[in-house]
Amino acid sequence: MHKLETKNLTMRFGSETIIRDISIAVDQGELVSLLGVSGSGKTTLFNCISGIYKPVSGSVILDGEDITGTTGHISYMLQKDLLLPYKTIEDNVALPLIIRGVSKSEARRQASAHFEEFGLEGTQKKYPKQLSGGMRQRAALLRTYLFSDNVALLDEPFSALDTITKGKIHRWYLDVMEKINLTTVFITHDINEAILLSDRIYIMTGKPGEIQSEIKINTPRSQRQDYDLTDEFMEYKRQIMALLDHA
Repeated sequence: MHKLETKNLTMRFGSETIIRDISIAVDQGELVSLLGVSGSGKTTLFNCISGIYKPVSGSVILDGEDITGTTGHISYMLQKDLLLPYKTIEDNVALPLIIRGVSKSEARRQASAHFEEFGLEGTQKKYPKQLSGGMRQRAALLRTYLFSDNVALLDEPFSALDTITKGKIHRWYLDVMEKINLTTVFITHDINEAILLSDRIYIMTGKPGEIQSEIKINTPRSQRQDYDLTDEFMEYKRQIMALLDHA
């Protein structure tokens, strides 16, 4: 049984169909990317998976349960970190627990238990403006994880980071995913990022958006040090660029 599936999802606004007949599957601990040009419906698909939108047809299945059109099961992180500037990092991260009714002191305790593994130890009492962009993204990812540790939907979470910081946080995220066995679905426009991070890549194209292809990255994530310098990496990149060029 897959951790997460979408079966023949179609979403329409008025007379315009945004995504059509989308079926994807993600297994426990996998990182699966959705790669495609702007306007192909990737964010609309995420909104359907998370329950923000109810599709006109199709279903979303989590651990064998139909959760179509219902929220609260899957965590969702947007491009911006959306940390509240007037709250400490500790209280920003603990927010999902407090919303669920956990007392502030207990929410802080539960949140702080994860600060070391997320590389945030020592930042609990700091404010967002005191952290670098990469550290803010780590805090936002921890907050996302505490909302739900089932599946994380990440919508271009690293797009605002500079190249050096992005490379560091890629390596960090692969490491922390391994430690906590997190299942991730990842939207990106960055071909390099998709190849470096993913177990599998779904190519989304067209208007309405559809899944055109699925690409499996054969090298294990743990063996991808300097992977972007290899011939194998370049072959995947050429393959993906050809698919997008002919979309």
